[in-house]
Amino acid sequence: LDWFLDPSTKLLQDNPCLTEFITSILALPEPSPSVLSFTLRLTGILAASEERFHLLQQEKLLAGFFGGDGPFSSSMWQDASVRSGWVEGVHSMMQHQPALHSLCNGGGIDVIFTLQGDPSLFVASAASRLLVHMLILSVESKTSKPLSRKDSEWPACALTIIKHIEDSLQSNLASDIQQSLKLLTTLFHNCHSKWTEVLWQGIAKQIESFLTEKSVQVQHLVPSLLLKMAWSPAFCHSEGRFWPLVTCALEHLTPVQAGHLAMGILRLYKCPQDVRIQALTVLLQPLDCILRAASQPLEYAGLLDESVSDPATVESLLSSKSSCIGLLCQTLSHLEELMSLVHLPVEVPYSSLLRSLVMVLQLCSGSPSLVSPLGSTITRNLINCSRVQMSALDVLRTLSEQNGCSTLIGSVFDVLLSYLENPNTIPTVLKKTFQATSKWLVRLDHLSRSKNRWQHTEKIWEDVLMVLQKRLCSPCWEVRDSSLEFLTSLIKALRDQAEFRQSLLSSEVPKLVENLLEDPESYVRASAVTAVGHLAFITYFAPRLPVVGQQY
Repeated sequence: LDWFLDPSTKLLQDNPCLTEFITSILALPEPSPSVLSFTLRLTGILAASEERFHLLQQEKLLAGFFGGDGPFSSSMWQDASVRSGWVEGVHSMMQHQPALHSLCNGGGIDVIFTLQGDPSLFVASAASRLLVHMLILSVESKTSKPLSRKDSEWPACALTIIKHIEDSLQSNLASDIQQSLKLLTTLFHNCHSKWTEVLWQGIAKQIESFLTEKSVQVQHLVPSLLLKMAWSPAFCHSEGRFWPLVTCALEHLTPVQAGHLAMGILRLYKCPQDVRIQALTVLLQPLDCILRAASQPLEYAGLLDESVSDPATVESLLSSKSSCIGLLCQTLSHLEELMSLVHLPVEVPYSSLLRSLVMVLQLCSGSPSLVSPLGSTITRNLINCSRVQMSALDVLRTLSEQNGCSTLIGSVFDVLLSYLENPNTIPTVLKKTFQATSKWLVRLDHLSRSKNRWQHTEKIWEDVLMVLQKRLCSPCWEVRDSSLEFLTSLIKALRDQAEFRQSLLSSEVPKLVENLLEDPESYVRASAVTAVGHLAFITYFAPRLPVVGQQY
């Protein structure tokens, strides 16, 4: 089929066997579904050229496949591969106005409308993309002037598709509404022309009703639709109903759905600042709820001054174990992504965010014991939850590079050391803990040098090296491997710091690392080789240190 993409008009004339093949398939009463599907796609590819389209039409070959004489009523139409081949063939053919008019006038567009609800998701998705392609082709090849809401200005095929969209959005069937929402999402993703805003004006109120009335459960499709629109130049500068609708969605969607929308908004280059602030509030609301549950009423100093949606909704999700874990993992994943942005579009309360992360990690390890009913429920839901632990540690790692977190560095190391020392910490969580600890030790070193506070951090280094020595002797090879990777990352970042070198070389760590060169596990031996190489740098090439104890 790729070979037939040749746009040459003479393809059919030079190869009469092609039309003979198509004719022979049309003459068969019951062709094989796979052969029929192939022929449908081949015919569509050949008809993509306007000249070849007319040649095939003169031979009356197109009507037998894509017109009123198509295979719609035969038993073969029950085969998904035939329906898929038909949609692909039509899509290939839709490159010019004669093909568009022929299909619309011959009733083929009604077949596509029906295929939107096909039991085969592949066919249904292909039909939706085909309608988008036909709508764009109909509008943009017919007129170049700005369009209004007057029907007389729109091409007939475009009006048919738009009316189908509007009627489906007003249907009582959730499946019809879902089909149109998916079609609109694809349209706004593929087309950024000004006329899409005119189309939107006619359906905006109906979309808003899905959020406020909730009579039909299609809200989960709204975030993707709004985000595709927000990236379009036709809407990002809009001062009409679009941004108020985004605000409405943030208020009325479920916390999980709103979180997806909020993170998408914060990635936008152009967006009203009040909408960004509202999006950040949505992301922080679950952590704010946990801080409130962990605080005394008069002692609360949390993340948010006010909420976007009803706090009771978030509290309800946090009260159930499965929804609590799902919501927190999504929230923490979004926050990690937000921290990775080069330029944050909104001011983040880093100190309060860090305090909430420390609290989540403490709850996952079973402390502290919260006295409030919601707090005790959250504790039961989170205790020993590795998914939340790893997600929280990822965000904690990224916060090491942010300003405003220095005042809580003691609390950070308290929780990190508790995870490192706990023999029940599973290897995957321990690996994340090592990664976060490495980043925060670098931050600690910078603070110590800038404020001449090395004496206040020496105890932390002693504790870290002590637990590292224990972990290097772990019977679990994944733990030994993670410990070596942790050591290597520290040496890379701090090898020029005399205090670090002195603490490291006066410990048992170098000798333990040397022993791991003969570890039975190959991964550990490879990590040990890397670690010894970096140890060699600070042992033999770094400036000489006074001898302290037994140096390696």
